[in-house]
Amino acid sequence: MKEIVLAAETRVGVGKGPARQTRRDGRIPAVIYGPESEPKAIAVDHKALMAAIRSVSGASTLMDLEIDGKTSKVIMREVQRDPVTSKIIHVDFHAVSMTKSINVAVQIRVVGTAIGVKRDGGILQINMRELEVLCLPDQIPGHIEVDVSELAIGDSIHVKNLSLPEDVNVVSDPSRTVLVIGAPTVVKVDEPTEEEVAAAEAEEAAEGAEEGEEDKTAEKPEGDKKE
Repeated sequence: MKEIVLAAETRVGVGKGPARQTRRDGRIPAVIYGPESEPKAIAVDHKALMAAIRSVSGASTLMDLEIDGKTSKVIMREVQRDPVTSKIIHVDFHAVSMTKSINVAVQIRVVGTAIGVKRDGGILQINMRELEVLCLPDQIPGHIEVDVSELAIGDSIHVKNLSLPEDVNVVSDPSRTVLVIGAPTVVKVDEPTEEEVAAAEAEEAAEGAEEGEEDKTAEKPEGDKKE
């Protein structure tokens, strides 16, 4: 499991105004909280935070957060983004105890190409992107790998089928479907029967004959009118 070191400092002032000023100064407003401490307003450097996010394998990656010379083990619980620009505007850090198990969501990563997709044109349908687990902070998996190479159309994988480290316990419902190989979507067009083809041809011929008679009538000159 990869650990990241991120520096932070205590943030003075709370609310929208101070938060906007913090962002203008190139830092991101954040908060750190945990079961053994009160929530504390902090700020982290924007560039350092982006580098840390690119380095982690998931939101539940353990990090070392250095605040005013003191280091805390944390995970990022929530990253808030601006709905228009998608820029990060706030981060929640959860301080953890290395001796207490915590609930975390771990990314499910699909590897390989299913036989049912490659050979038979099936569709890989993913129902779960993350799995909720319970474990000690230093046992959090970077991700959970699911190999679909041998799956045929109709095959599926459920939570109970996933392979997890010995010290990691599943919190999600074991019966939930993680993914399934669905049948290809085909629009079936019924072929016309011989009787339907013959009836259609006869109808076209009849329509053609009627049109011919109408044309002849239109071309026939009118007789001389008598005074």
